[in-house]
Amino acid sequence: MRKIAFIIFACFAFICMQAQEKEEHLKFMGIELNGTIAEFQNKLLAKGLTVSPESKLQPTGVRVFDGAFSGNDAQIVVWYNPRSKEVYRAKAIIYTYGKDLVEQMMKKMEIKLDAKYGTKSKYSEVVKDDFLHEFMQHEYNVENGTIGLFIVSTGYSAQNKFYLHIDYKDWFNYIKNTQDEMDDL
Repeated sequence: MRKIAFIIFACFAFICMQAQEKEEHLKFMGIELNGTIAEFQNKLLAKGLTVSPESKLQPTGVRVFDGAFSGNDAQIVVWYNPRSKEVYRAKAIIYTYGKDLVEQMMKKMEIKLDAKYGTKSKYSEVVKDDFLHEFMQHEYNVENGTIGLFIVSTGYSAQNKFYLHIDYKDWFNYIKNTQDEMDDL
């Protein structure tokens, strides 16, 4: 009787363990958007990034790094919950001068994202910014988050400075952060 009870208990425990899948988080630069900002920062520093002097100018919950992203010099912005310190979003910002050049950079990044995440999860639209530039913008809705790909301009001229944004949001931690913010209301 004890043997049967033990076997039933062992089977039940095994089924429960299988049912509790490990929580998968969206990855940015190969690092899960999970854990504390200190842990995330250490992983970015290990990849050769440095904390940007601009980080001191940011509000609590935002940290800025300088380094390379997908072969380009970039500024990396990381958002985290100020209370729990848990990371939920990261963005790479690559800048260049000239509309044509930034659109070429965006097309290369789009090809890379299409190869990694597929096009089934992709939504694209043409947007016009405040300076009347028209750009494509893309959003990849993947199982554990979203990845936005868009351009921001700084003036009316096609020769101005343009910023390519690659914005990663982990849904699980983003929702936890939003719920925490709502608790203040």
